[in-house]
Amino acid sequence: MLVVTKWLTPPCFFKYNLHNFKLVYALKTAYYLENHQNSAYRLTLQNSFFNQHNVLKHSLFLSIGGLCVSVFFGLLAGCDDISSQPEAEPTSLNSLTISPNRLQFDASAPIGTQVVPFDITVTLDDPPNSDLRYSVERRGEVASSGTLDPQSDRIYTTTFSLTLNTAESMNFTVHVFTEGRRSDRLRGSIRVRGRSVSRPVILEAFNTEEVTIPDSGNERIDFFARVTHPEDQDFIDRVQFFLIDQQGNRLGDEFELFDDGELNNPEGRIDEAAGDSLYSRALFIEPTNNPDNVDVFYYAVGVDGQSSDTTQTELQILE
Repeated sequence: MLVVTKWLTPPCFFKYNLHNFKLVYALKTAYYLENHQNSAYRLTLQNSFFNQHNVLKHSLFLSIGGLCVSVFFGLLAGCDDISSQPEAEPTSLNSLTISPNRLQFDASAPIGTQVVPFDITVTLDDPPNSDLRYSVERRGEVASSGTLDPQSDRIYTTTFSLTLNTAESMNFTVHVFTEGRRSDRLRGSIRVRGRSVSRPVILEAFNTEEVTIPDSGNERIDFFARVTHPEDQDFIDRVQFFLIDQQGNRLGDEFELFDDGELNNPEGRIDEAAGDSLYSRALFIEPTNNPDNVDVFYYAVGVDGQSSDTTQTELQILE
């Protein structure tokens, strides 16, 4: 008897295969999605990198370009205007004549002030390209200034006046120049000598005779001189004194006394009345000073440079 055997697949096999199919499908799907996402991510990163690279590249090009432009315009600003004409050569000044350049007041000149005219003549090698100017100075202060007038293309002149004291000696410096950065210059001088007048006279001089060195702070020493001038008090230029110690050494510089009525104790200004012929000054000693016997010498100088006789007093510095 023929026995036919029918192969039967258990139901669990179908369930197992279906489960495996679903699992494989899910894994492949996940793998595809992961690869796709990674590719997209890599593409995004790559695009982002190149975008940033391009931005940096463009920024670098712009920065270099801006720097070149800044340097170009900086150099252009530091130079003269390239479209302007070259600056003209400075005027060549040849010679300067001052008349009078020496002035002596004699005994016939009354004591006081006089207005004295002076002439300036300047010759040039070429006509000037700007105004020709002059300046007259004494001790750093301008006494007169102005413009010279043309007499021809190469000769310029002017006249100015100075108010002078007939008893006073003084020197002036005269400058002639053209305006502009590249100015040529000439320099001359005027020398004035006052008439002979009497010398100042010291009527009396006195000061603190003894002073004790302080333990702290300072101690004031007063100095006085009464001075007159036979012609006029205005002819007194200055009154001064200096100090000599017992070894014969000068102590400090020469000190000026004042008759201006100024009271300023820290600066040694102790004059109580201006114009009373009594000149005054104060100095100070401190704990660091040494005992000494000091000679004080007073003298006065007139505006003509003549000096009075010297008057001597004494000062003792005690411990």
